[in-house]
Amino acid sequence: MPIQFDFSGRCVFVTDSATGLGRRIAESFHELGATVAIHDASPVQTERAVRELGGSPRLVAAPGDLAKTANVERIVHKAIGDLGRLDVLICCATQGRLCAVDRISDDDFGRAMGANTKKAFFTTQACVPALRATRGAVVHVASTIGLVGGPPGSVAFATATGATVQMARMMALELAAEGIRINAVCPAWAEMDDAATATVLADYIKRRSPLGRIATADECAAAVLYLTAPFSAYTTGATLVADGGIASGHYVG
Repeated sequence: MPIQFDFSGRCVFVTDSATGLGRRIAESFHELGATVAIHDASPVQTERAVRELGGSPRLVAAPGDLAKTANVERIVHKAIGDLGRLDVLICCATQGRLCAVDRISDDDFGRAMGANTKKAFFTTQACVPALRATRGAVVHVASTIGLVGGPPGSVAFATATGATVQMARMMALELAAEGIRINAVCPAWAEMDDAATATVLADYIKRRSPLGRIATADECAAAVLYLTAPFSAYTTGATLVADGGIASGHYVG
């Protein structure tokens, strides 16, 4: 088998892909020949992203709020119907904000778990029948913060992304017999829905990475592409850590 990234003829659904890292991942699949469903909670943002990415016939708009479990089946069914099949699912929500332990409310904690772990779980669950038919692959994008911790105030985000990693492992074990591969990627990536949190995380990562910087969007996308390529067909239940060495030794410069 040639070792190359070629997704021609494959159909991919990338959640939270109208902006940021999700968009770069979706764009990378599209550049390599895939038909890609672009998703955002906002229909306007979704359609704008499709246009900005070229509006090709290999781009499908799949808007809707996946954080609301009641919406998931409808959004997923529509996306897969427009794609025609599903070979790859990428769950790419990494959202949160810093908040001290003694100030986290039930809503704060629920939002962190809901936006990261819960949304990925129910989206993957809804995609299982289609993935079973194609013996497809799933990648859950989490964070190195979920493996080794983060700055003060990141307990809810670290808990949610850590749970996402374990969820990917357990899903992989349960679904391996059906030919579905599930892996996680933990990048040292600092894009968040809250700008102040993103700034703190970026500084934290830069100071602790032996490479002295955060990951680029292209580096994160490459990790995702690897785990979904045909030549990684024997890899499941794994966590690919793209964090510049942070998890190897909790380096502090």
